[in-house]
Amino acid sequence: MTEPASIEELDTLVETTACKQSADRPYGDRAQILAQVDDHSGLLDVPVAVCCPNCGQAVTLYERGLPNVVPYFDTACTQCDVDLRTWCAVGVDAAYLQIVDPATLTTMVQQFWDDWLWSGITNSKGEPRTDEYTDRFATKTAAFGWNWKVTCPLCRRTRTALERDSALVGGNLDYHHWSHDPDQGVCLCRECHNIIGFDTYDTELEERAAAWGFDSRHDLQVIRLALRDAAVTGRPVGTRPATALVNRYNLLQSPDRVRQLLGSISTDGTLRERFLDKRLVAGIGANC
Repeated sequence: MTEPASIEELDTLVETTACKQSADRPYGDRAQILAQVDDHSGLLDVPVAVCCPNCGQAVTLYERGLPNVVPYFDTACTQCDVDLRTWCAVGVDAAYLQIVDPATLTTMVQQFWDDWLWSGITNSKGEPRTDEYTDRFATKTAAFGWNWKVTCPLCRRTRTALERDSALVGGNLDYHHWSHDPDQGVCLCRECHNIIGFDTYDTELEERAAAWGFDSRHDLQVIRLALRDAAVTGRPVGTRPATALVNRYNLLQSPDRVRQLLGSISTDGTLRERFLDKRLVAGIGANC
């Protein structure tokens, strides 16, 4: 059971004013992680330099542009003495090479790792490979000398912090399904997984959603997720763009639907009280 909390304590998690979305791609379509290249890439018909995300050095040049899929890449950065793969090499439009900042490339790769891990990595047969790539990313992080760590996307705690906080919670991320067909979800720590579901069973959530006038339990979970995100970031619900929530947590709902859901608790105080409790801030004080 979740603990009740006063509206005075938690009401600041809700706001009605929207703000602008920040850009996710610092160089637009002129730079892209090789693993992200597809038919819509802007790097298919221009000379492309593949760069190390640590020092920014160009390690090879595709004079006629990248293929629409880069299935394999294994080239070393001689300056960093690190082998680069598709998931840690950045293709850059050669015309823009002189303005590329290595620190920005580092951020791009680390953000890609986060997004990929959080959405759940699988092979072509749908078999999970998240743990495998977690180890690969950790090894590459050490080789580059970065301080990147695997974190829960919601509470932002590292695996080390999660293991320290609770033996029951543990340090692994669990895949939370938004949908089974198509398979879509997000990897969360066990505590966040439980919190967004009111620490109860799916059947109970479905009944609660129907009683409260929502379509399904996922509507309730999205609202709880947004409230916990607000508690972690200090940005009240409504000030964080719905598109950012959809992208970060791989939501099935559209941004418009997310805005509608969050608007329901912004305008209805009685409904809002049903979603607010002290579990929303659990573990946040230990956030690393």
